[in-house]
Amino acid sequence: MKKILTIATLVVLVTLVACNAQKSSTSTTTIKTETKPNGQKKNILFFAIDDLKPLLSNYGASQMHTPNFDRLAKMGMTFTNAHVQYAVCGPSRASVMTGANPDRTKVWDLHTDFRTSSDLISMPEYLISQGYATTAVGKIYHKGSSAPGHDGKSWSMPHQLPNNFDPAAGEAAFSYYQNPETKRQMAALEAEAKAKGITKNGKIRAYVFKHLKPSTESADVSDTAYQDGLYTETAFKQLDDLEKSGKPWFLGVGYQKPHLPFVAPKKYWDLYDRDKIELAQFQELSEGTPKFAFHSFGELRAFSDIDNKLRQGDVLPEAKQRELIHGYMACISYIDAQIGKLLDELERRNILDDTIIVLWGDHGWHLGDHTEWCKHSNFEQATRIPFMFAGPGVEKNQKSHHPVNLVDLFPTVFELANVPQSSQTDGKSLVPLLDNDPATTVTMDYAYHQYARGKRMGYSVRTDKYRYTEWHDNEYRSYKTYKEENIVGREFYDYENDPLETKNWVDDSKYKAIVADLKSKLKSHLAQ
Repeated sequence: MKKILTIATLVVLVTLVACNAQKSSTSTTTIKTETKPNGQKKNILFFAIDDLKPLLSNYGASQMHTPNFDRLAKMGMTFTNAHVQYAVCGPSRASVMTGANPDRTKVWDLHTDFRTSSDLISMPEYLISQGYATTAVGKIYHKGSSAPGHDGKSWSMPHQLPNNFDPAAGEAAFSYYQNPETKRQMAALEAEAKAKGITKNGKIRAYVFKHLKPSTESADVSDTAYQDGLYTETAFKQLDDLEKSGKPWFLGVGYQKPHLPFVAPKKYWDLYDRDKIELAQFQELSEGTPKFAFHSFGELRAFSDIDNKLRQGDVLPEAKQRELIHGYMACISYIDAQIGKLLDELERRNILDDTIIVLWGDHGWHLGDHTEWCKHSNFEQATRIPFMFAGPGVEKNQKSHHPVNLVDLFPTVFELANVPQSSQTDGKSLVPLLDNDPATTVTMDYAYHQYARGKRMGYSVRTDKYRYTEWHDNEYRSYKTYKEENIVGREFYDYENDPLETKNWVDDSKYKAIVADLKSKLKSHLAQ
């Protein structure tokens, strides 16, 4: 039976020296770790999947074709009540990669880099100090960071973003599109932009996308005609280099689908009948919920085939809903195939028994519920993610409904891999839940997350049955003094009796004691 790690009596100082390629000087960060555990260090295969909600067969979505998610589930643990700390890419990824909550990374948007907003180090950067070889392909951080090379400090071998698209299809237009007619029209718009004196790549891209930017594409091409297929092929080559290093290794594979635009090879679209696709059951604003808790899905409206006049509470036409959901499902099946290829490769190399596998989504995705699309909220469909572990130390074919946080990944992976724990993390090791022993547990009985609306920050706690949210005004953050007068809205949802969040029950007398208990939990969390 696994035990929860306790604070060791002996604390060692590990000095991590990372070369900053942008400066001539050398920066040094000192971090504390617990006593080094016994046991051989394990490899770490780290699947990061953009915009992936638990719309997967192993999560009960019977209409989905995701056999390799099922395969991974049988190899280990599936957490069914896992939540991100902030439901948008930048803050979520900064949080998981540092093991720190957003109010500590100070990343609450898509532009801030944790390297400039905090003195935190990254998970793979720490692993380098523990004797690991580290590298990655695809999207691990949001647009990289101020350190070159997609946060170059994280990698002992260069991070890769390949663009060697299948020659049969040619280069994808703006790295997205392979439909020949779309590519032809985009090339014409690009020439038109240049004729108007527009020369910078970013402005040319903006000009083209202003006129043509499809939200979906089904092209009859190979997997390597799109980016994520290239990432898989690159990961094979990186495994060669990592294995040759003779060190334990960390390989990050960051898949970009099912992020918009929903583009995937036609064979994955063909797995689904659009007419039979299930639409969101509840397409209204929740009763009694503050209007600022919702948004008007601007990320989706930026696409040229979406009506940009739609606003909060407006419902997309059914045909477009079906097309978007179809595309989202096709992209998930495309990623499922890539995961299968990498699992096959680990089996072929006979290294599965020496490798910890972790898979996570950086947030969920609204597919029309509450009239919402995209992420950017504190609702269940935005915060809940797939979260899976497999490998040595993880009992096979398990599910846990215990509420857990994505920030828990950091200490869990370290314990499983026999790496000394870093004192940096705000998360808790989930290893006590991975051994299939009902006598073991973790002490925290809730997950937590937050999301901002202007100067308001909504903080939530999510238990096995309920979610409670407080919206604090005046740019409040958890490192400031908690003031009741800052609270401008509250939400409470009962997932046993109202799983679709149709009503905010926060003022209902029958929930008074439960709301008070959850408020106490939230205040305790914010005080930490």
